[in-house]
Amino acid sequence: MKRLFAISLLVTATLASAQLTEDERKGLDDALFIGGYSASDLNFARRPVDLEGILPLVALSLDKPLEGLDAQMSLHQGTKKMGPTQVLLAASGLIGPVTRPPSAVLPPPEHSQALPPELAGPVGELAQHVAEATTLTRAAFKNLTPAELRLLIEGLPQLAVEEPSVKFEFAKSPGASREVLLGLIAKCDLTQVRIAALNLAGAVDRVRPQLEQIAKATKWEGFVKTKSWDQTIVVAGIGDDVHRDRDARLVIDLGGNDRWYGRAGAGIGYASVGIDLSGDDHYKAPDASFGVGLCGVGLFYDLGGHDNFRGQSLTFGAGLAGVGMLVKSGGDDSYQSETLTQGFGQWGVGILLDSRGRDLYVSKLYAQGAGRTAGVGWLIDQEGDDTYRAGGLIVNSPLFKDVHYSFSQGFGMGYREDTGGVAGGIGLLSDAAGDDAYIGETYAQGASYWFSLGSLGDLAGKDSYRGYHYCQASAMHATAATLMDMDGDDCYINNFGAAHAIGHDYGVAVLFDRAGNDVYAGRDSRPGIGNANGLGLFIDVMGEDRYSGPTGIGNPARGTGSLGVFADLAGPDQYRDGLADEEGAVRGGWGVAYDRETPRVDAGGTLEGPQTPTPPVGSIPVGTPEELASIYAKASQWGVGSAQAEVKASVDRLIGMGVPALQWMIENRLGKADRLQIRAFYAVVGALGAEGKVLIANRIGSTDLGEAKNALMIATELRSVEAAAFVPKALERPELQRVAARAAGATKSQESMNQLMQLAASPDPRLALAVVIAMGEIGSAEGVGTALVLLQSKELPIRKAAIAYLGKASGGFEAAMALLREEDEAKARAAIEILGVVGTPEALKLIGERLPDGRPGVRLSALVALDGRAPADFRQAVLDRRRDPDPRVRAVAMRIDPGR
Repeated sequence: MKRLFAISLLVTATLASAQLTEDERKGLDDALFIGGYSASDLNFARRPVDLEGILPLVALSLDKPLEGLDAQMSLHQGTKKMGPTQVLLAASGLIGPVTRPPSAVLPPPEHSQALPPELAGPVGELAQHVAEATTLTRAAFKNLTPAELRLLIEGLPQLAVEEPSVKFEFAKSPGASREVLLGLIAKCDLTQVRIAALNLAGAVDRVRPQLEQIAKATKWEGFVKTKSWDQTIVVAGIGDDVHRDRDARLVIDLGGNDRWYGRAGAGIGYASVGIDLSGDDHYKAPDASFGVGLCGVGLFYDLGGHDNFRGQSLTFGAGLAGVGMLVKSGGDDSYQSETLTQGFGQWGVGILLDSRGRDLYVSKLYAQGAGRTAGVGWLIDQEGDDTYRAGGLIVNSPLFKDVHYSFSQGFGMGYREDTGGVAGGIGLLSDAAGDDAYIGETYAQGASYWFSLGSLGDLAGKDSYRGYHYCQASAMHATAATLMDMDGDDCYINNFGAAHAIGHDYGVAVLFDRAGNDVYAGRDSRPGIGNANGLGLFIDVMGEDRYSGPTGIGNPARGTGSLGVFADLAGPDQYRDGLADEEGAVRGGWGVAYDRETPRVDAGGTLEGPQTPTPPVGSIPVGTPEELASIYAKASQWGVGSAQAEVKASVDRLIGMGVPALQWMIENRLGKADRLQIRAFYAVVGALGAEGKVLIANRIGSTDLGEAKNALMIATELRSVEAAAFVPKALERPELQRVAARAAGATKSQESMNQLMQLAASPDPRLALAVVIAMGEIGSAEGVGTALVLLQSKELPIRKAAIAYLGKASGGFEAAMALLREEDEAKARAAIEILGVVGTPEALKLIGERLPDGRPGVRLSALVALDGRAPADFRQAVLDRRRDPDPRVRAVAMRIDPGR
């Protein structure tokens, strides 16, 4: 226990040494200041559902992006000098704390007389620790029957990969449902497995120097297969050996150019260790081998030589409800395998640690630092010019015909459902040095999906990143994704879109490049983009950089906004569109772009085909229930790529059948409609008009929660005034209040105003935001006082929504005039934003009068509000701000058009 505690302190000290510098923070603060924001505004609520089991670093990165960035930076920086046990301890800590269980009680050992005397001690010691780890591991699953454990062993890999075409040679059954496997996992104590792995790795650390000394001095070329503690042990000498065993718990090879065809370091319900001490070796691995823990612990060490690793799935550092680690020291190595490999973890830890050399990593799916639920997958390469390639197995259909999923290179993923689903894990790829190439297809290079974290950290070298879509800091759906490159002239290329720090649908994406002359290019590159209430944060600290697309985009969404922040903090840069060197811009929908002045040194898609017309309502005979079910299923697909035409044709048939088809949909599918199926409802109800909207409105009061919720969503999407009178009752049901508040605004439900004003005080920021947005859409003057109180909210979206409401509501102008007289800079800026929404000549005149204000924030807000529409008397004053004493004001003024 003392040893583990000492390692923990060492790791903690190492990880505490890396974070954003004071100047980097200042540069980001200046960029935010341009838009009227502060660093705390990055922390607005971004959890559309409440889930249990979110890993702490995922939660931190999602809720407090800058703190999450510091923590990730520390993790990546710390890998430069970490040993295997330190890495394992750090990865285990990302899942949860560990406590030492009681020591295992073992029977007396058996000793082989065939081993050279000098090997008896270290081999016996390792065999004992393997047996102890097996005892602890089996205790973790003691609440499962043998049949249940087998179901877990065969089912977990199938659940992880979610692709029926991927087969595992040891899986004889078709697997179990996610619900069944979750129930089995809940009966296990997986902390004991991680402790067993840490103890075993520590034992290898202690014995390893003895084995290395023996390997250098011995001339023994024997091959011994024996038993100890009822476990098979294989020890080979310095000759060129062939290893085919599949059930050995401890395999040690002292040297030679060996061939490995069996399973070693593969813990499948038990613990196992494999060690190869030197030689240029060839590995041809079956499923589940060489550093895999599947409901167990598997550690494999290759300590020298130029090695060739070839394998199937669940290999080379994979942990599923277990711990798997492959450690490689030195050599120019090649790793090629299929899926769940090269650092993959789910309900456990999977690590591939390579210390140095020019290495090649090739995999197809869920690899090179990928994590799923409650798991950590980590690939660490500490030195050398390396190439990483991932993809080629499963086509990302119907979005593409020939582009594949990668789910690799720092990727995390959960299981997304409308009801919440299951939170994901953490995928990390850390490369400490070398000129590296990262090649992926979709979901790679710092990407994630649903309450997860995908993080790639490259610490030095001239690197190239190449991806197709959803890559290079791409966070999709309430999740966090980070790509950080700390030094070197780098090239970031994206073929399609969704890259370069895009936070989508409550996602948080960060791309951070500290130094080097970099190129950011892509068909739809928009560095620093927030979409659908997400956050995209892009920071390039220094260098002469080139950007191909507009920067700092924050798109409106759901009646509120998304935050896109772009900051280039030094160097003469070039932009193709939307910005220029040493300029700033504030864009609608909360987008901010800022290229900070560099200190001077004195000289001393897819094209769509023609669309068929939608048939008239009622022009097609109503089909049988079976036919309607088939048509509805086709209409509910994801309508992109090759499925686009079929989805439209099926929706058109439902519309052509008219009201009877909608009635069938309501009676049979409304309550359980998911996000794709609900789109079919939107299309059909919208086409039927008032008659369809009334049918949906009548279901808002349903006792079936699913029906009521989906009916509200449809009314919201279609802005159905027919539903307005039904919304107040829905607001009385706590489980419906957020969706009902959105419906109140969309349907202009004046009847709901009193309830909305009461709910505005909710401690739930998500509900409060929905309420103030609804008040703004309704436009009633009753809520002005409530909105003024909400201007003091800590939540940026709530403050912005209150400003939007006050700018439209009767009485908002007078409230803004009162705020304008306040000494507090933030209040005065809010007043100017309100007046900008009002937009009358009188309001614009009041704004113009603040252009010479002594507070730079007020001058900035006035410039932004007058862009393109300054009254004639103030146009010169706008231009004068280009010589403002504050560089932040100058930067924005350069792009302000005073109007004509």
